[in-house]
Amino acid sequence: MDLAALTATEQKVLLDTGKASCRELLADCRTRAEMTEPVVNAIPTVHWDTAERLASRLDNDPTLLEGEPLRGLVTAFKDLVDTAGVRTTRGSLVFEDRVPSEDAPLIAHLRRCGVVPVGKTNTPEFGKGSHTFNPVLGLTRNPWDPTRSAGGSSGGAAVGLACGSLSIADGSDLGGSLRNPAAFNAVVGFRPTTGSIPHDVNPDPRTDQPITGPMGRTVADIALLLGVMSASEVSIEPVTTAPRVAFSPDLGDLPVDPDIRTATARAVEALADAGWEVEEACPDLTGADRCFEDLRALFQTFHMAPLVDDERVKATARYEIRLGLSLNADRIAAAVATEGRIRSDWDRFFVEGRFDAFLSPTTQVPPFPVGLEWVDEIDGVPLDHYTHWMRSCSRITVTGAPSASLPAGFTDGGLPVGVQFAGRRHDDAALVALLCAAEEVFGTAPAPDIGALATLDPRTLPPGPLG
Repeated sequence: MDLAALTATEQKVLLDTGKASCRELLADCRTRAEMTEPVVNAIPTVHWDTAERLASRLDNDPTLLEGEPLRGLVTAFKDLVDTAGVRTTRGSLVFEDRVPSEDAPLIAHLRRCGVVPVGKTNTPEFGKGSHTFNPVLGLTRNPWDPTRSAGGSSGGAAVGLACGSLSIADGSDLGGSLRNPAAFNAVVGFRPTTGSIPHDVNPDPRTDQPITGPMGRTVADIALLLGVMSASEVSIEPVTTAPRVAFSPDLGDLPVDPDIRTATARAVEALADAGWEVEEACPDLTGADRCFEDLRALFQTFHMAPLVDDERVKATARYEIRLGLSLNADRIAAAVATEGRIRSDWDRFFVEGRFDAFLSPTTQVPPFPVGLEWVDEIDGVPLDHYTHWMRSCSRITVTGAPSASLPAGFTDGGLPVGVQFAGRRHDDAALVALLCAAEEVFGTAPAPDIGALATLDPRTLPPGPLG
């Protein structure tokens, strides 16, 4: 049996019942990584020996972390998050040799819950942008087509999951960093309700949009990890009535690639054929784009202000820091007020519209060529900033609502497409249940062709933006 081919919840059953050992699962995940990493570069920092020692201890001592919900599952932590004793670069030359002495609160919590960590998943520099490349650890490639982007910023996590190298993965999301790579790699990424993860550290109440969340191959997998991250059990309750879903193909006015429009329309048709009530409607998101950009820039000032003129940092990141430092009190207050209005309008939309969820494309484009730094045009519409192609996610971020990308098929060219479901604020469990029902309609996504990746010569592939 290839344990790495199973979902995390399936792996957990075998581990809990003694039908598989932690060492066996780790060995199969390592085999997957060794087959695929020369091409995809999803987990560039690894410590297999440390992981093997922990797996052996878990097998040899059944009382060690007994009953913990993630006991024995294989993971790697996002390279943005401090991990004690492990190189944590944040994808930047500024931190290329940094080895933290302490775990971040979330990492410490996940360790206590029994994971077997094998290293660090790759990310764009400082997590900026949804294309995973950086000058320290290189480019992460899409396993469905290694000439294409893996998305980001949780691109390494999404690819490691898709390849079977990891059971589960932590991610983080501000403008789509969980949802975009999930869509690009045919896995599930869940952004919880803003402020609902107790292990997140927020420097200022005005900048509560960044959040950590779970990634997995199935909805049951993310439900397992979400329960751990949120310190509350997330059981999947069956959906007993036909879900009622509002749908917008473009969130009002966004440019969307024709391949995404076609694949999303197929997904909507499949839901309708399965008895779902789907009505075209969109909540009022007026002002969300500027609100997001201003509060995102403000957030940078709390962490990155000293780097504003550091030429080791990529220009797009320095631009955001400079924008944040330029914001005056009135503009910040206006952004906070806009955010509050949008969240109130979102709440009313669900009450007055009687909807269970809001459905839209996760991404406005399919995975794009690795040589592009960012998408500067969609369906003939030019874009002038490196985050503007991500607005299908960032607009939902402003609402504070839980949202997720669920695999919903492929383009005619074979690239993964995800659809985004967003639900009522503070009712993440209901959204998880609805996702489970949608997954039954779409089916779980297949794995990419691991054998083809294993035999591919990475020297034949086009380079990323840094050459």
